[in-house]
Amino acid sequence: MRKAIKSQDYLFEWNAPTPLSAQPTLEVKGGATAFSVTMTQSRSDMTVSSIATDRRTLTLNASATGLQRDQAKAFLVTNGDTWFSVTISRVVGTTAILAEPLPREIDLSTAATLIFSMYYATVTTVAVTAVNGYYPYTVTFSADLGSQNHVKLDKGVLKVTPRPFDTGLDHDELVGTFANLADMIPRRQSDFTPQVQASLEEIGLYINDKVSASNITEDEVFNAESFKLAHMYCASARIYELSLQLDTAATMRQRCHELLDSALSSVALDLDGDGLVDAGEENLSRVGGSARDFRASWRAYSKSSNDSFFTPSRGMRH
Repeated sequence: MRKAIKSQDYLFEWNAPTPLSAQPTLEVKGGATAFSVTMTQSRSDMTVSSIATDRRTLTLNASATGLQRDQAKAFLVTNGDTWFSVTISRVVGTTAILAEPLPREIDLSTAATLIFSMYYATVTTVAVTAVNGYYPYTVTFSADLGSQNHVKLDKGVLKVTPRPFDTGLDHDELVGTFANLADMIPRRQSDFTPQVQASLEEIGLYINDKVSASNITEDEVFNAESFKLAHMYCASARIYELSLQLDTAATMRQRCHELLDSALSSVALDLDGDGLVDAGEENLSRVGGSARDFRASWRAYSKSSNDSFFTPSRGMRH
């Protein structure tokens, strides 16, 4: 699930799964106004004139600007050897370096093309992100299969919320805490950002399971930074799993769960959805239950005349 901050424009980034025969279209439904826009490619295509014997070093027919982070994914499309999904690690002048060698030799007696896979569009506040909620989106694209084009859909949900759950962990802080991870970055990556993001989603699911009884999600957790250390161990577990160091990964994951439960023993939750830490919303426990916790959710409650003489309190039985 994608998450956007309420009342701010959202940059929607999307990687095409195949070369495209036309620009994709993004449509978001359920907003204040109909929203549909043609997405923009992150970088123009580049012509490749030759490839070195290492099957990684490409020669471009014109000097190119340096590579940006959102331009690493691409397709190398040839006339005689179909196309290859590639990751580009460097572009300098007329040379482009692939992160991994191609799986076999290719014929470049005629030029090939590097087609960048990232497309983006801005989802505006006026159309969608002014109001909290869940908005289904669809990316419509035409996959270029060579002799045929195939129209396909990529569907998902965009959640608009005031505070998308985020511990604040990044690559530098992760390797600063676990220095031995610095030498384990995969060749197809420049840092551990994918593992940090994937583990954030993982602990978000764990927290959501613990707080769902209160009719809220992980995005209603005020003190998300309290989960940063657990996030570090979860990201480290994923990295060790990639390196097939499974015993170390299991130890890291166990420690992650211990730290998650520790953080959940004193958590601040936006139970009424007003965006403020009210009395009764701080220092709550969501580990194994507690008789002191106020378990009801008042988000959808409509007051009646009885409220004038009824005062709810924590620990009340009803």
